[in-house]
Amino acid sequence: MESSKSSWIDMVTDSAAGLVPDNRDTGPGGPGNFSRAATLPRRACHDDHVKAAVHRFADRIGDRGLRRAALVGGIVAVACVAGTLVLHWELTRRVDVDPVYASDLVLGSVWPVAGVVVVYQQPRNRCGWLLVGTGLMSVYLLLGQYSVWSAKVTPLPGSAVADWISMFGFGVYFIVLPLLTLIFPDGRVRSRPEKALAVSALTAAGGAICARMVVPGPADVDGSIRNPIGIDALEPLNYVTLVSSFYCLAVATPLAVIALVVRTRRAVGVQRAQLQWFMVGGIVMACALIGALLLRDNALGNAAFVVALLSLPVAVVLATLRYRLLDAEFALSRSIVLVLVVAVVATSGGLVLWQIDPDIAGSRAGIALVVVCVLSAFAVRAVLQRVIDDLWFPQLRGTRTLAPRISEAVSLSTEPRAALADLISALRSELRMPYVAFDGAIRTEVGHRPERVVTIEAIAMGRRVGQLEVAPRRAGDGFSDAERTLLEQAAAHGAMMAYAASLVAETEDSRARIVAAREEERRRLRNDLHDGVGPSLAGIALQMDALAHTLRRSGDIEYAENADSIRDRVRETVAQVRAVSHGLRPPVLDQLGLAEALRQLVDGLGMVEGVVQLDDMGELPAAAEVATYSIAAEAVTNVVHHSAASRVRIDVECDGQYLELRVSDNGRGLPGRPRPGVGLTSMRQRAAEVGGRVEHLAAQGGGTVVRLVLPVTSLPGQGKVASL
Repeated sequence: MESSKSSWIDMVTDSAAGLVPDNRDTGPGGPGNFSRAATLPRRACHDDHVKAAVHRFADRIGDRGLRRAALVGGIVAVACVAGTLVLHWELTRRVDVDPVYASDLVLGSVWPVAGVVVVYQQPRNRCGWLLVGTGLMSVYLLLGQYSVWSAKVTPLPGSAVADWISMFGFGVYFIVLPLLTLIFPDGRVRSRPEKALAVSALTAAGGAICARMVVPGPADVDGSIRNPIGIDALEPLNYVTLVSSFYCLAVATPLAVIALVVRTRRAVGVQRAQLQWFMVGGIVMACALIGALLLRDNALGNAAFVVALLSLPVAVVLATLRYRLLDAEFALSRSIVLVLVVAVVATSGGLVLWQIDPDIAGSRAGIALVVVCVLSAFAVRAVLQRVIDDLWFPQLRGTRTLAPRISEAVSLSTEPRAALADLISALRSELRMPYVAFDGAIRTEVGHRPERVVTIEAIAMGRRVGQLEVAPRRAGDGFSDAERTLLEQAAAHGAMMAYAASLVAETEDSRARIVAAREEERRRLRNDLHDGVGPSLAGIALQMDALAHTLRRSGDIEYAENADSIRDRVRETVAQVRAVSHGLRPPVLDQLGLAEALRQLVDGLGMVEGVVQLDDMGELPAAAEVATYSIAAEAVTNVVHHSAASRVRIDVECDGQYLELRVSDNGRGLPGRPRPGVGLTSMRQRAAEVGGRVEHLAAQGGGTVVRLVLPVTSLPGQGKVASL
């Protein structure tokens, strides 16, 4: 029992120093073991010396010694309960005695055994030692029966000490619930409000016990047993016991439950699963206690009280041994809803019966009203379940709502890349993940990427196209089997979308290559026509003109007219070649270059002032030159004819990979819902042909900005087109 006392000293002085986990002997229980070597610097005070002495004592004993001490405490508690039962059975055969409550026997035996289980997993966890300490209840029960035997059957030695302990030994009831709720699962009290609450509960329990030590009057075990050191003048101290017990059970315990709920919301990983199991046990305990109060002091009421006291140690053992069971979330969710449904039934049924007629409570009408209340409560159960899942368990809600979101993303998106982005956004919002991304030929992400992410391979058509990256909700947290399955399904959908997007990107890239090759070929053809075929035909026309002149002087008029006809046809052919040459490519690009051609677009616009700001564009592919010039010319034409602007500006920036053209004006701007006319459509088509894009934006202060971004490398695409 000295081990139990040392744990109590630790809990009282925990506010004087912070402890950090000791990873040397954590065992299967995980976090919660603490050692002297792992402590932070301590303040120089009396509590520090006490705590240091306790830690030195624990280190001297070692984890094996602590386990043995806990086992001895558990065995003693069970033995005392067994002795209590034997003594009580013998007493009932001889005299009339008050019954021994089964709930007291559970508290004195099951709780210490649960503490032994916890200590064996985590030898330095104060929760386990607190549970082992509840074995004091078994000593109280045994000494109580000893006192009754001495008072009613045969006087026994030391009965006065047993009588005195029978006055206050039940004090463990006052402290175990609030303190266990505050320090579970690792035995630490973290925040200052929780420490203040723990100290106040300990103080109130200590005051109640001390008051019971000295007040006169009968013991709870039997009215014939009196306090051997009771002082009549101290009888008012009974009020101290009453107030202190009320504070511990009716004030400190609910406040500790509130603190538990807050800690559960903030907890991560293993600790969150443990706290959820503890909350399940607490809910079962609360329901059983309510049932015990309603059933009063009878067999069913006593059974409900036993269930209440059994639920919490069972939950502690489950949390310690099976803390990785992800079913805790499902059990907690359903338990909360069950409590709400029961509360609705009890409240509505009670109000209805009280308002109508209390006498019909046991009649058929009263039963019918209760049935109606039950049906009404379960009718809203689904709504309550949805609300609880949204607040506490978003992953449970996500498994129900993500599939429709995926279908919506696939059906409503205009292209696979947009559908993939919608899928990633839906996955993050429905499961409330801090970060979700798809990394492959197409990359899209939502949120800020943390250091640790979980990756799931995305496979489509038998080949790996990327991976789904998901960050857990909290550091150290994981995913349940249901969530893992859901993520794998989402990765499969994302793989198909990415595969389709890659096919679209390849198609666009191929089209851009074809257009680039076409424009290069057009430039070559124009040069050949302009510099080769055109001059040759023009020379032939001159020769035919000279031949006709010669024939006319020699008198061969008929042949001269034939020569003139051939000359005219050659000149027509020259004009047609020139027209074809100009149609293949704007001649101003070859005559002046792109930069000077853009300047000429805004020169001589009359009332519209033109400004040009150009980067050094270097050698551009033919397709890029034609697209840039054509889109700029169309944009300037729109400014002159439709914008009523007084100023137009052309800006071009080129970084060697991408060219950005901006044509801005200070006109009336675009309408609220612009109709895409021939000009806007042609600009977008020209840009798309070379792997670029055109945007029509509203300028600050009024006006319109036409923005073109396109690749300027000789081979458009190659992973760049997809990132535009």
